Amino acid sequence: MNRIKHIRLVSMAWLLLAGASCDDFLTFENPDSKTVPGGYYTLAKEVEQAVVGIYVDFRRALLSNHAWLMYGEARVGDLQVDVDFYDEVLNQQLKAKHKSIQQVSDWAYFYDVIYDANEVLRLIEKADRGVLTSDQVHLFKGEALALKSMAYFYLARIWGDVPSAERHNFGQVISSDTAVELALSFVTEAQSLLPWILMNTYGIESASLTAVRFNKTAAILLAAQENLWLGNDGDAYALLKSAAEPEKADSLSGFGLSTGEDRQLDGIPTIPLDKNVVSIPLDKLNAIYPEGDGRRDRMFSISEDDGRATLIADDESVLELFSTKNLYLLLAEAAWKHSGIDEAKGYMQAIAATEGATEDYSALDESTFEEALLLERRRTLIGCGQRVFDLIRFNRVADEIPAFSETDVQDGAAYWPLSQASIEDNSLSQNSYWSN
Repeated sequence: MNRIKHIRLVSMAWLLLAGASCDDFLTFENPDSKTVPGGYYTLAKEVEQAVVGIYVDFRRALLSNHAWLMYGEARVGDLQVDVDFYDEVLNQQLKAKHKSIQQVSDWAYFYDVIYDANEVLRLIEKADRGVLTSDQVHLFKGEALALKSMAYFYLARIWGDVPSAERHNFGQVISSDTAVELALSFVTEAQSLLPWILMNTYGIESASLTAVRFNKTAAILLAAQENLWLGNDGDAYALLKSAAEPEKADSLSGFGLSTGEDRQLDGIPTIPLDKNVVSIPLDKLNAIYPEGDGRRDRMFSISEDDGRATLIADDESVLELFSTKNLYLLLAEAAWKHSGIDEAKGYMQAIAATEGATEDYSALDESTFEEALLLERRRTLIGCGQRVFDLIRFNRVADEIPAFSETDVQDGAAYWPLSQASIEDNSLSQNSYWSN
């Protein structure tokens, strides 16, 4: 397989997709074997094309075989996905000999993201003077660092302990917390480099471009999540509190993956939340969203005859991963853990008012806050693939996945097993649960 990527920039709003990938399963390769032809990156547009290549692989990592849902809502049955391996995922048969499950279990696209990001950082460092403006250096470097951070964060949350792809300890297995700490160091630097709103080629601020490229809001949200994962509640609180200042309201933006056709690969949905593929059974909808909750009609198309509801996408050209709504959910959590429940309840009340929730959160106390927060995250972020990650973070996996006991979770059941391609020719082995 030719690992040299010649990315053709078709449309930055769509990031329609070129790049090398010709194997059913990608393997974790030595980055030193991957080179870029000398003299190719002599123009800013060519460096930007390399940046787009990072998004290409990140999109493949999450969208191939609806992977982001298999890691999230599909695994706990909050969303049904009409694919022939859904039942195996729902029943936690994650080592089934099914090609799609084996592909979702393979982490190589995430490592491709890290390699791509490292290559872009190298290109920026070695670019001739005058090739890039200072704004371009900041943007491209910030995007590369943020995407690299996000790749490590997904790796740690999906598989737990993972190999490092950094030159100083390449291939060394690092703990999940170490991987998240590494991710946090990258996005912390990215946050200082990225703009709130990106500009198009005409120098005009572009909301559509900002929605599909990493921006400062997205970097803050990513850093806050990583801090909360590590227990750095005060750091998360400070980040989110600063971002939530009223004067910054007009600068905040979500971030997601541009949708469309991948001309190199099959198995990547052009409309990820297609109503013919992704749905929620009515009994599940009613259990999550009570009658009167404003999200029932705003977020779902409900069919009593079919016994199901489908998600209403505000913009089918973007699969949103970070929303500004998540900022206030995270702020409620960080405030609860750092500054006390009274401030946290205020944020929950504000979320309820904005989202049309039926609950009165003013009566929450220490014994009821966590449950309410998790339920609001479940409701508001449905379709973003975060559900299982939230359960891992709050030690609630055994409560929500009947197949697992607390002992199973302690043995690694919450994480995905490693694919055979991931553990060939190295010293890695399955965790205790999946090795049985």
